[in-house]
Amino acid sequence: TIFAIASILEGCTYINGSPQNTFVPGVVQLAKEKRVHIGGDDFKTGQTKMKSVMVDWLISAGIKPVSIVSYNHLGNNDGKNLSAPSQFRSKEISKSNVVDDMVESNPILYKKGEHPDHCVVIKYVPYVADSKRALDEYISEIFMNGHNTISMHNTCEDSLL
Repeated sequence: TIFAIASILEGCTYINGSPQNTFVPGVVQLAKEKRVHIGGDDFKTGQTKMKSVMVDWLISAGIKPVSIVSYNHLGNNDGKNLSAPSQFRSKEISKSNVVDDMVESNPILYKKGEHPDHCVVIKYVPYVADSKRALDEYISEIFMNGHNTISMHNTCEDSLL
């Protein structure tokens, strides 16, 4: 929020790249008063971007993801904000849309209305501070009714994403 305020006071447009609740009422009011444009809520540079790459790669290769589970825990302000149900729901929808769009684009692998099981869990763990832990599991159907599981673990400084 402080960067948004500084930008507005300088008369510069501010584009918010994080999912944090930057545009609190006071920031919006200040932007209106100063006639400065503000916008944005997430550049999707972390787990969501990785998910879009993985799902695109799997589906493009003719591999059918049937279950995608994402678990995150972090302790910074992002984690605290996402512990609020309304903030979490917004993040859950954006992560789900990545999968839904790619599934709908491939009628060969997926029948109409069919989609993989998709679960997103985000937990606030203050001790880990800005260190975001992301664990993802992709289970896919492969040749001769086989299954393939890809699991990924990523730890990063969330504020740098």
